[in-house]
Amino acid sequence: MVLLSGTAAAQAANLLSYPLLTRLYTPADFGGLAIFIAAAAIPGAVACGRFDLAVPTAPRWGRFAIFWLCLVISAGLGLVSILGAALYWWWSGTAADPVMPPLLGLCVFLTGFTNAAQLYLMRHDRYRLSSASLLARTGGTVLLQVALAFVWRTPLALVLGYSFGLMLQGIMLGSAIWRGASPGRPRAGPMRVMFRRYRRQVGIDIPSTFIAALSNNMMNFLLLGLYGQRILGFYSLGNRIAIMPLQLFNDSLSQVFFQKAARAQEETGGFWTQMKFNVLVSGLLSLGVLVGIWLFARPFITLYLGRDWAPAADILLILAPMLAMRSLCMSIATAVFVLKKPSWLLFHNIANAAVLLVAYAIASRLGIGAYAFFRLAAIALFVEYLAFTLFLVSVVFRSRGAVPVVPPARSGNLS
Repeated sequence: MVLLSGTAAAQAANLLSYPLLTRLYTPADFGGLAIFIAAAAIPGAVACGRFDLAVPTAPRWGRFAIFWLCLVISAGLGLVSILGAALYWWWSGTAADPVMPPLLGLCVFLTGFTNAAQLYLMRHDRYRLSSASLLARTGGTVLLQVALAFVWRTPLALVLGYSFGLMLQGIMLGSAIWRGASPGRPRAGPMRVMFRRYRRQVGIDIPSTFIAALSNNMMNFLLLGLYGQRILGFYSLGNRIAIMPLQLFNDSLSQVFFQKAARAQEETGGFWTQMKFNVLVSGLLSLGVLVGIWLFARPFITLYLGRDWAPAADILLILAPMLAMRSLCMSIATAVFVLKKPSWLLFHNIANAAVLLVAYAIASRLGIGAYAFFRLAAIALFVEYLAFTLFLVSVVFRSRGAVPVVPPARSGNLS
């Protein structure tokens, strides 16, 4: 509840800032911010080499080493991101501010650092600090973006605000760690031990996570290439208003389902009851979101953000059925880990990316308009999410009568 309330408060603060920001910046400015965030989010998803997931489970003596390992890998990937961005802009001849590559690398590093730091602090029961850091990040971002708008209304001003908020969160988490739960100095020996211990786990997880991040952010790059920053700006703000809050709820529902399904699988050999419940709850929620978008998206966006942002409502109306289906699908996607089939999620993410690329190729070949492209992509993604959902439900349904495997009891002297 502490973590969820902090996240909800941060999202509420974001929502309250939109009427002001949308009147200070143009849709094209928001498009520039969206492409920067997407470019940072893809390497940021694997910034710690996925060793951050080992922070809660590492042995007590190794918790410091695994935390330092996350920081070292994040710093290295941040430097690689700086060099990669600089080379891309030089090679492509794209006009970009020279501070963009350093900002990109900084955000990649900070993404990894904040992920590892939050898990490290939660291991020490510092939940409130993690929630407070999210509020500080949102507040710092909005304050600097508003302040810069009065002297410098460019996409870079929005990017600087985003980077500042992330840096503020990092400073807050870092100072709390070194004051109350200091990991000491980095030691190469224990770090190597932790690397060897978890390298197999992250070796499987990194490709899936990277492709998932690529798939989730690919739409931004495709829209930029097809229709420019203005259309991308409309899409990105619609995504912030309708999609991100829904995703946060789904994440919570998915985590609860994962825990209950894993326990049921261990105790009874199946989790069809938990699957039915989650599908029902998530399905009703998705239906409510779908109806809500159809009824209120246009009046809400035009009144709240201004008539200039009406295309964002049109885009949401087109995407609404796909968003509802994705919500349902992702609420049960963690079933693959209970079934010990994580490769299925990898194939799902690959299919997602492939579907978007096919839609992009058709739109580019035929020269169709933005709304037609959104319809094409939405239909294709709807079918892919529906197919993956039905597949998972059918697998769990067929295994509902399985007999749990109980390890044999040990006999002999317990001493």
